[in-house]
Amino acid sequence: KKIEAHVVRSHKHLRTNVAGPTIQTHSSNEVRTRKITEIEEASRDVPKESGETQTMNTLAAFLGIDIEEFYPSISQDLLNKALDFASNCDNITTEERNIIIHAKNSILIHKHIPWQKKGNATFDVTMGSYDGAETCELVGSFLLSQLQDLNINVGLYRDDGLAITNATPRDTENIKKEICRIFNSNGLRITIEANKQIINFLDVTFNLNRSTYQPFTKPNTSLQYVHRESNHPPITTKNIPAGINKRLSSLSSDKASFDQAAPPYQKALDESGYHYTLQYEPAKASKRKNRQRNNILWYNPPFSKNTSTNIG
Repeated sequence: KKIEAHVVRSHKHLRTNVAGPTIQTHSSNEVRTRKITEIEEASRDVPKESGETQTMNTLAAFLGIDIEEFYPSISQDLLNKALDFASNCDNITTEERNIIIHAKNSILIHKHIPWQKKGNATFDVTMGSYDGAETCELVGSFLLSQLQDLNINVGLYRDDGLAITNATPRDTENIKKEICRIFNSNGLRITIEANKQIINFLDVTFNLNRSTYQPFTKPNTSLQYVHRESNHPPITTKNIPAGINKRLSSLSSDKASFDQAAPPYQKALDESGYHYTLQYEPAKASKRKNRQRNNILWYNPPFSKNTSTNIG
C-alpha cells in the first residue's frame, strides 16, 4: 500500500516524502513552498451542497500539533518500530541497527563527574547532535505513516506538526482524538488544536479566512542583525538586507501580507546602519545550476579590518 508522509529537514524548517520504497529529502524552501501549495489546494477542494455557493474556506480547517518533550520521550521500543518501518523502504542490516541503538547509550559528565539519570537505562536520544536530529526525523516519518488514513494532509518538523482537513468540525474533533490516541500508543504526549482558521507554524502564519500567509515571529522577539560597520567581510554585511528581503518575500502570499510583517525587520535594519528599504519581490522560478567540482583547495584567511596586509 502506498505510504505518504512528510517529515521536515533543515536548520529551522520540514520535509521528507515517504512514497513507495524510497525516501526523498527536500530543502527547507522546497518544503515550505510545497506545504503552502498543499494548503491552498486543500482549501479550494471544498464540497458544495446543492443550491448553495460556499466560499473556498467554509470547511477547511487546521490542526496544530506539538509533541511534548519529543527527544527524551523516544523510547527504544519506539525507535525499533521506526527502524522496522524504515526497513520497508531500504535495507537496514543487523549491524547498522545495532550501531544506531548503541549510539543512544549516552552519559552526561560535568566537571569529570557523571550525572545520575532518571531510571537505570542509559538509552537516550540526545538533543543538539546530528544523530539525535536524524533519529527524530526517522521516528517522525514512522508516526506520520500512521496518520495517513485520517483524511488529513499532515506534515511534521521535529516536534511541531501541522495538518489541514476538509472534514466537518465534528469529524475534525474525532480526528483530533484519533491523533491523540496514536501518539499516546507510542508513548508520546501531545498538545493539539483543532478547527483553527488561523495558525502559526514555524515561522509562518497561515490564514484560511483570507487565503493568505505571512512571516511569523514570537511575541516579544527582539530582532538584531550584525551592524553594517562591524568587523565582518563586506560581502557578508552587504548580503544581509537582501537575504532578509528574500526570506520575507518567500513567506508572504502577497504585497499586503509582506507590508504588514516588514516594519519590525525594517526597524532592525535601520538600527544596524543599513540603508535598505524592504520591498516585496515575488519568487521567481529558477533552475538550480550544478556546479562543477574541481580538485582545488582554497585558503581563506580569517577576515579582519584591523589587518592591512593582504595575506590571501
